[in-house]
Amino acid sequence: MQRPRKYHPLTRLQWIIWTVLTCMFFIYALEIYGLEDAFNYAIHSSLTYAFIIYGNALYLMPRLYRKKKYTLYFLIVIPLLFLITYFRVQTQSYVWHVWIQKEPYHLEFKDYIYTFITNCLFYVFSIAFRFTIDYFRIQRQQEALLKQHAEAQLNLLKAQVQPHFLFNTLNNIYFVAQRESPLTADLIEKLSSIIRYFLEQGPHQEIPLTTEMDFIRNYIDLEKMRIRHPVKTTIEVEEDISHIKIPPMLLIPLVENVFKHGIDKRGKNNYITIRLQISDRLYFRVCNRIRPDHGQHDNGQGTGLSNLSKRLQILYGNNYQLTNHNVEDTYISNLTIPL
Repeated sequence: MQRPRKYHPLTRLQWIIWTVLTCMFFIYALEIYGLEDAFNYAIHSSLTYAFIIYGNALYLMPRLYRKKKYTLYFLIVIPLLFLITYFRVQTQSYVWHVWIQKEPYHLEFKDYIYTFITNCLFYVFSIAFRFTIDYFRIQRQQEALLKQHAEAQLNLLKAQVQPHFLFNTLNNIYFVAQRESPLTADLIEKLSSIIRYFLEQGPHQEIPLTTEMDFIRNYIDLEKMRIRHPVKTTIEVEEDISHIKIPPMLLIPLVENVFKHGIDKRGKNNYITIRLQISDRLYFRVCNRIRPDHGQHDNGQGTGLSNLSKRLQILYGNNYQLTNHNVEDTYISNLTIPL
């Protein structure tokens, strides 16, 4: 059975408004022109005003005004309003002459003034319409973020099967391994820290940046154990980050991508360089040597980076930058987010 199509509230509202306006134009013209000519007048008026509203709200404002190209925006809008005014008055004159009275209709300057003022009024409506679209878009993003957060909490609850038992077991293994193999004990401790991070920090909306960086260091140490030859690791933190908070697991996908696609597990020249800078924004860069037999491609995104892009879009809208590119044999990922 096919599910009925669902319309967005804003779409339904537009249909209602345009239906009411067209009926108003029709009733206004019916008293002057007659049935057929009133219908033509109503359709012509609605199409003209729809062109002004949708042309400005859906094309000019997103491409020019939102990008702060104010001069170009107004250099297009003002002449366009004059042009639409001239076109509408001339068209009405032609319709009056050919279809209605079938005699010349003498245009007056007030016809242009009245039409221009009406067009400007609908131009103002188009600005309000653009803000309404932005409101519904932000509302949908917030709903998506809440849904994603609820799903994450549900998945986390499903994963929390007797966590105390798990930690107690790891602690027992740690104490045994500490006597027999200190290196193994150290790895168990890092694994315990990672699991604790997922269970305790994952549900929070924001966590200390120091906690996120500790998680990244533990993750790298565990991954390096699977690689035959040493991996040169450099982590540079240029500012004090003790007061900074960010959403959890926001940086790790860039590091995880290195070990999934960039590290040659049999090679001897692997390296990973991480640089973290703080100003009014957070700058996070990850560099690694490109694996010869696989390679990482410019703007290539696996599942992890694709999910990261979607999450950044929900959290910050367009107020972030995520880029990936190659420089000779080095693959570079850059992430910039506001603080």
